[in-house]
Amino acid sequence: MEPKFVEHVLSSNILTYKYDPYNMLYPWLGSGLLTANGEQWTLRRKLITPSFHFRILKDFLHVMNETSTQFMSLLEKEAAACQVLDMQSLVMRNTIDVICETAMGTRVNSIGGQSSAIVTAIDTLCNVIPERGVSVFKRFDVCFKLTPLYAKQQRALTTLRKEFAQIIEKRRALIQTSSYNATPDDDELMDAKRPKMAFLDNLLTAEVQGKPLTFEQIFEEVSTFMFEGHDTTASAITFALYCLAWSPESQQRAFEEQLQLHGHDRQRHSTFDELQNMKYLDLVIKETLRIFPSVPFIFRTAKQATQIEDKFIPQGTTLGIGVLSIGHSPHVFSEPLEFRPERWEAREHTNVNAFDYVPFSAGPRNCIGQKFALLELKVTLSKLLRHFHLKPAPESRQSLAQIFDPQHRPGPQELKLYIPITLKSMTGVPLRLQPRTY
Repeated sequence: MEPKFVEHVLSSNILTYKYDPYNMLYPWLGSGLLTANGEQWTLRRKLITPSFHFRILKDFLHVMNETSTQFMSLLEKEAAACQVLDMQSLVMRNTIDVICETAMGTRVNSIGGQSSAIVTAIDTLCNVIPERGVSVFKRFDVCFKLTPLYAKQQRALTTLRKEFAQIIEKRRALIQTSSYNATPDDDELMDAKRPKMAFLDNLLTAEVQGKPLTFEQIFEEVSTFMFEGHDTTASAITFALYCLAWSPESQQRAFEEQLQLHGHDRQRHSTFDELQNMKYLDLVIKETLRIFPSVPFIFRTAKQATQIEDKFIPQGTTLGIGVLSIGHSPHVFSEPLEFRPERWEAREHTNVNAFDYVPFSAGPRNCIGQKFALLELKVTLSKLLRHFHLKPAPESRQSLAQIFDPQHRPGPQELKLYIPITLKSMTGVPLRLQPRTY
């Protein structure tokens, strides 16, 4: 957790190897960008980088805006029917809809309550992995294959492969149509005549060493994008809402920024430029991810013996970087368990070491989808702030310090954090949503 060691590890071109605990993702993500190593990782990174170009993100923005509008309708119904809502489960329905449409060009309508084999299979796999992680027995592949959990994993993978194969064929046929291949001007990428670009489309038209990608390669990358893109973003949105509900002053300032940009129009979609001008919302997101990083730990494996500052690291050692611990360090941040977005404006943080804050990792293996995630965060939070006044659950008395105190026993409507893969609360994240009347 010390920045000088974190900087050494994350900026190193040698300590980029991933194995434990990422090996538990191999059956699903294979050699996708998250889990690949060496030359294979270099090739995949080069292949996927264009998928997050500014022009592609503008296509993704359209999906995020449309989905967030549907999400507001869902929240209005839920808030009218129930005083306290579990925002953790509700936000997940929004992010899974966004990721399915941006990744594959397929609508699953989780917000509308529609069942989907894809969503069910992903949910199953996301539950299998942490259950393996906490079991010494199940961590070993030979032992894991003897358990019912293995059969459950295989059924989910079979379902995903079957569903993806059908989607890939449909998208491949669509790409070959003249209306899809008509290339609009840069300023007209949102032209209604052209089907919206999906991550899958870029993979279907890409080549590696002069050859198109195989089904397995496409499956691995789409799965990686969906796995990384919905759970982490849902965690960040949920905890941002929690922080704003408990900080009325910050919430009011964030709301006033929305008023300046949108007036009293709750429904209007934010443009790409408007999202870039949400400076205070930037600070809110940054402070949220400092306190509640979506990925609390990053791991690297030393493939060869190495020296990190004055420490000798033997070959095969797994190095764990405590992203959560770094953000809570009193040596770096004054009053670390206080939610103060303004701290990022303060003069004391103008020269902060880049490795004092690494929620998206850093260095060669930093998060390639960072801009995508921040775009979705801003779109969703902007709409929520315009539609609702956020309030804590009535029975909650928990401070931020108590949330992270292992000795504190949470009461009714309070958080109990755990880390299945991303940071979550076992008890959900209960909040009250009061419709704004302006």
